[in-house]
Amino acid sequence: MLTIDEYIAKMKRADKMDEFDYLKQSENMAAVIKYVMTYFNEYLSMETCDTETIKLKHKMDKLEEEIESRYPRSKEFILNFYLQHRIRIHKELKKWLEGILYFPFYYTEDDFSSAADDFCTGYKIKNASMNECRSNIKTLIAEIKQYDTGEPSFSDMVHLDSSLVSWVRETYRQYGIDLFSFAYELAYSFEQRYVKYERGHFGEGSYYVNNYNHRYNNNPFDLDRIYEDNKHRPFLKDRRGELEMLVMHEWLFNMVYDDDYWPEYINLCVARGRVSIVKNINALMPVACAGLNYPEDVQCAIEHIISIDGALKKAPQGAYILRIDVSSKNPDVWQNIEDMTSLITTLNETFKTYGTPKLLELAAPVKTVAFDDELFFACCSKIEKKMKKYSDMKVAIVNGVGNQKSKPNSYICTMEDLIKLKVHLRERKIRLQFSIDFPALMAGTRSSSYTQREIFGALTNIKNSIVCMHITNIKNQPAYSAKHKQIGEEVSAYYLQKYKYPTYDDFYTMLSTVFNDNQQRYFIPKNIGDDDQLEELVDNLIRAGFAFCGGGNPE
Repeated sequence: MLTIDEYIAKMKRADKMDEFDYLKQSENMAAVIKYVMTYFNEYLSMETCDTETIKLKHKMDKLEEEIESRYPRSKEFILNFYLQHRIRIHKELKKWLEGILYFPFYYTEDDFSSAADDFCTGYKIKNASMNECRSNIKTLIAEIKQYDTGEPSFSDMVHLDSSLVSWVRETYRQYGIDLFSFAYELAYSFEQRYVKYERGHFGEGSYYVNNYNHRYNNNPFDLDRIYEDNKHRPFLKDRRGELEMLVMHEWLFNMVYDDDYWPEYINLCVARGRVSIVKNINALMPVACAGLNYPEDVQCAIEHIISIDGALKKAPQGAYILRIDVSSKNPDVWQNIEDMTSLITTLNETFKTYGTPKLLELAAPVKTVAFDDELFFACCSKIEKKMKKYSDMKVAIVNGVGNQKSKPNSYICTMEDLIKLKVHLRERKIRLQFSIDFPALMAGTRSSSYTQREIFGALTNIKNSIVCMHITNIKNQPAYSAKHKQIGEEVSAYYLQKYKYPTYDDFYTMLSTVFNDNQQRYFIPKNIGDDDQLEELVDNLIRAGFAFCGGGNPE
């Protein structure tokens, strides 16, 4: 009985196989695999097989099952290589590829050829040369790269700008490169080096301590070197900042849980020109009022004007927001169609004379005993329809003050009122938006079932309809305690930062978390006494992740 090697040699002679003809390499390999199958399935019977031959057959069958779907073009090469050298070449090659720093960026024939040359030069095998296998090794490298590269998951990128997500998905579609996976692995390598588990003593708690300073770092994660080495690749050209942003996202949200820094980080990258396709989040358009001056680095080109009847006493100096508050002169406007028609006529004359405002704010009416909801919504419908011709102007209702003992409360003064109003407007297809007066809304918590935190949670349901915010300055003390993170259903941990980044569980942080989008909104300071208080308010908003954009219309 012939051994398998003797049988293969016999069949080669019978078929007059030319093993040195490079052009017939694939054809010869397929023939050898056929010889192997014939040897096991036809030449041998179970009675004539020795133990080693049976083991070899089982191993070959198992190997074929393993690689058939993973590396279909390289299957015959892998089987033949194992048959000749008893080496699983795909595992050897995959282990070697893990040492190539930028292998996740490989996609061209030249990339794979270069890797194949390096592997064949360095890989030694007894009584054989790898040079004859270069073409097959190149094909196998390409298949390993393709099999190990999965499509980026959209659910993992919910915090990223839509343009950034499109860049990641288009790179995968066009080049087969998973940038998001590369970012995760790079962040994870830093987590392994810099995040240490420290067990407390004498009953003290245990913590994960981050020893890497990622905040306000000009070259986090050594991205300068990585970009310089790979900027020739088309999907990375002029995208150094975007690649850094992917890594920072994984670092903040999945490694050290310092996601409070994320909004501020994005706006810093945009402000410093580090990214070109990402927009600001929580962008605010500053509006001037009460003679206050913004800090020099905040450009303000819009003024806030209040009118009690729709008329203006003097011309605006430029772009403006007009607020109509009829509560003192004619509070019945919202209960009388004729009075509302008169107000609309006055507004048309004002706009004809002074130009259309960027935003028309309508102060919510006061709620009297005889107040008729249906008349109010009829007036809302009328003014909304008549203002449609001013396509560049937004129209928004402003909430008012509650908890007044000597005066009637505003019709809209609590979170419940806002939610109810939103439902009624949607049912009636009245497309009015909202301008939120936060000091008035927070004062209404005493007559509301909502806590401050619940108010912010509820605002997420109407945030797309909010076009303007009135905000006052609130002093807050930073905290430096450990951050508790629930990692799974039953797993939680405490995280500390060596560099003691301050954390704020305050109004501004919750406000930033609620909006957290690319929509620009107008910002009107309220109850601010002087320029210093305004500067402090601006600093608090920037620290919480807001950005100030000068100009006219929100995008």
